Amino acid sequence: MVMWVIDAADGAEWRAVDAYPDKPDHLSVRMRFAPTADGVAVAGVQVERTDGRALTARDLRLVKLPPNWVLFGETAVRWYQPGGADAVRSRKGPKDDGDAKHRRVWDLYQEALDVAPRAPVRWMLPQLGVSDATARRWIGRARQRAAELGWPGAAAGNQ
Repeated sequence: MVMWVIDAADGAEWRAVDAYPDKPDHLSVRMRFAPTADGVAVAGVQVERTDGRALTARDLRLVKLPPNWVLFGETAVRWYQPGGADAVRSRKGPKDDGDAKHRRVWDLYQEALDVAPRAPVRWMLPQLGVSDATARRWIGRARQRAAELGWPGAAAGNQ
């Protein structure tokens, strides 16, 4: 069975990885952990050479990280730093800035319909500072919110 030994000494900021199969003698590997909703995650890894020479890409390839089942067992909860911030999952997809942005886009779209009725989106692009596709997506969401919330011009804008 392959097993890593992690030094979980109290008060240590980085936990030293003491032994694992084929560990190069000239490398020192430390890990830091953070709590998550599911338990614990690796928040950082430090790799250093102990012989004073510069760290190379070859050295980094020699470091093999342990499998998750070794790191995230029942005792892994003790390895994280309680003073650190919780690790959060990165959110995928577009960010929704709320009704303030939708209202600003809607008002600009209403102005564009008056100023440039044949090409309102093209007229809006310099003010929005986004691509054509993004502007059209924002306008679509603004139209939806305008219809739902009854903003002025919503009936004319949805035709």
